[in-house]
Amino acid sequence: MANKFFTNFPEIQYTLNTGKIITIKDFFRKRSIQQEAVNNYIEYETYELTDGERPDVVAAKLYGDSDLHWTFFLVNGTENYYDWHMDSETFNLYIEEKFQGQSLVAPTIADVISSTSKFLVGEKITSNTGKTGNVLVVDGSHKQIIVSGEFSTGDIVTGSISSKSFTVQSTVYHKDDVSYYVNADGVRKNFSGSGFAEVSHYDEEWALNESKRTIKVIRPSKIRRVVAEFERVMSDE
Repeated sequence: MANKFFTNFPEIQYTLNTGKIITIKDFFRKRSIQQEAVNNYIEYETYELTDGERPDVVAAKLYGDSDLHWTFFLVNGTENYYDWHMDSETFNLYIEEKFQGQSLVAPTIADVISSTSKFLVGEKITSNTGKTGNVLVVDGSHKQIIVSGEFSTGDIVTGSISSKSFTVQSTVYHKDDVSYYVNADGVRKNFSGSGFAEVSHYDEEWALNESKRTIKVIRPSKIRRVVAEFERVMSDE
């Protein structure tokens, strides 16, 4: 069986979106051999994941063997658990971790970065109202800095090292900030324009995650044949 075959593979560690570290077999290192096996036996169908369905649970449901979860990564051309659909709770934790902070919009690009000075990542900022935080990202193209802490529109913020300063025109949580603009034809732009709608970081990541809900799976009636062929190809290397 495939699970016994893979006992000879080295182990590698992956950190899940929740922060938990798991150990799995590095069977992805022979990508060309895997693809040969897949191309020879492409007999699959699609499966719609429900929220929270893990690979091992789906494998047990379809094939009666949870150890065959590795076949999902094989036929979908993915390499780790980061590529698996996240349930709502995991997704929100992932978003909060990836898009930390608050975006502070300045009046002009020059208020953020100019030919002579700019805000510095990591420097402390202080407002005229006594609020403090640290610069996480300097985004001159969108005349903003992304910071830790909580600030308000109208606050005057100043960098402790750069001495750059501006009056905050607007604020938004980083996850809700604009990632790109798109029109009805699917054309993307980094700046707004007529006929283009905003897509936030959250919306972009949500769409990406939802695209992973439908996966390809080997037909249950063919799974043993495909696994046997995969083992044969791997052992012939």
